[in-house]
This record gives sequence, C-alpha cells and structure tokens, in this order.
Amino acid sequence: MRTLLAILVLTSGLNGADGVYQAEQVPECPKLGASGLVWWKDKLIVADRGNKRLFAFTPPGKFETFTEIDSPFGVAVDRDGNLIVSEKVVADKSVVNRLLRVKADGTKETIVTEDVGSPHFVAVHESGTICWSGFPDGGTRSLKPGGKVNVHTPKIGHTYGICLTPKQDYLLVSSKLPNADRRSVYRFPVDKDGTVGTGEEFFKTQDLEPKFDKLPAAKDGSKNLVGWLGRLQGMTVDKEGNIYIAGAESHTAGEAIAVISPDGKSVKAMILGVPRNVTCMAFGGKDGKTLYITGSGEYPLYRVTLP
Repeated sequence: MRTLLAILVLTSGLNGADGVYQAEQVPECPKLGASGLVWWKDKLIVADRGNKRLFAFTPPGKFETFTEIDSPFGVAVDRDGNLIVSEKVVADKSVVNRLLRVKADGTKETIVTEDVGSPHFVAVHESGTICWSGFPDGGTRSLKPGGKVNVHTPKIGHTYGICLTPKQDYLLVSSKLPNADRRSVYRFPVDKDGTVGTGEEFFKTQDLEPKFDKLPAAKDGSKNLVGWLGRLQGMTVDKEGNIYIAGAESHTAGEAIAVISPDGKSVKAMILGVPRNVTCMAFGGKDGKTLYITGSGEYPLYRVTLP
C-alpha cells in the first residue's frame, strides 16, 4: 500500500530549524485543468476548467464529477454551506462573467452578472459578503447580501489570489504583475458587516529572503522570493494567520510555496515539490492540516501535511 504522504515533522511548528517541506502528488489522481479549490463537506472541490466541471476528491482515493459547469474558476463556501463559483461563459461570440451559487444537490443559481469585472478567485466573509479578484484589470470587488457590487480602492492590476485572515478583519489579495518590483500582497481592512475599506501594499516578494540551510538556491540565483515564486498567483492562510503564496510563469522561477509570517515580515517555511504554476491552495482533511495544491495546465492534485 502506497504511503499517503512523506511528511517532515518539525518540533516547533513552522519555526523549525529546517523550514523546508516536500509536497507530493495525490496518488491515482487524474490530471486536471484546475484553478480554484475548497474543502467542503469532507471532500475537496476543485474548479476543473479543462473538463468543464466541479471535481470532487474524497480521501483517501475517491475521485468524481460533482457537477458540470461550463468554465468554473474560483470556488469558496458561503455561510449557509453553499459553494460560490466564479465563471466565465463564452456564448455566441460574447463573454459573460458571473458568480454562481451551487447547492449541495448540484442545483445552480446566478448571483450576479452586472459589474463583476473579470472574476477569478473568491473568498466569502462570515457576514455573507462575497469578495473576488479580477485578472487582468478587473480589480478586487465585493458584494454584500442584497447589495450592489463594490470596486475596491486602490484598483490593483492583475489581482489573482485572495483570502481572508483568520479573524476575517483583513482581505488579502496578491498581484501577479510582471514587474518584479510590483509583485506584492495587498491588505484591505474588513468591518464585521463585510464592508471592505481602502487597501494598502502589505509586502513585496523582493523584500523577503528565505534563509534555510536545506533550501537549494533559486533558479535565477537571487536570494529573495522573486526567484522562487515568479509572478504571484495562488494564496491562502492557515489558522495561525501565516500566509501561503506561490506562482511562477517564468522559466527562471523555482517551483515553491513560501510561508510568510502574519505580519508580512519574514519567511517561516518553504514548500517544494509543487506544480510549476501554482494556481490555488486550500487546507483540508479531517484535522485541517493538509494543504492541497493545484497547478495551471494539466496537473494532478498535490498535498503536504503541516504542523
């Protein structure tokens, strides 16, 4: 029987002496044209755009189509336990961007199509407010229950990864701009009622340097995270507020996920053995400690268990 995971256990959490973890492919998982993913009802739901569906993985080895959707991109869970999906529909030579609500029985309803920009990844606040990123130039937007779409200030170019901090008081958004000095994570304050305030640049990857003895050199020889992550894409947080960022889209970028401290000032760990272009990450499993990873192109699911 195959070993499910190769785990490097560190005795002091993500502050261990080695700081380097190794991910692996989920055994027997088919290749997917995947982007967003979320843990939902004891299973992992994957937005499999390549096969026009929401794909479901129930550990240890059940793979199935949950429901068909023309072009799902981001996926999240709302406060009522429904899936919220961003979708780009191409019909009659026109493009319709929209947000969908998908219920447990697979039934779907359109939430909004007007003024949604170019919705990519999705995060849902405990108030019911839905937030989404917009690549390439849609900016970051949100929608309160019964309200109208709000375009956040500043309107950041190439927003991609998106997530809420554990206390849901900040919305984090990554920008995958090609300029190395502009590859940043931005932070927007969020009120308890889901109102998103004015954002600010939180940290840049060029200002952060991973310092671990067992970490090989970045492919481009640089010491900062630009050489490891390339253009920023996927992002998530853990229960302690550590921020997980990844990307690539560069032949000189390494394949890695960087774990950043909650204050955005230091690299706490690095995860290797991941897809070349990481699109999304989400925690799941029975204890919530397994980080699942998708890659842009055709990759199976990847995973790594963390303390």
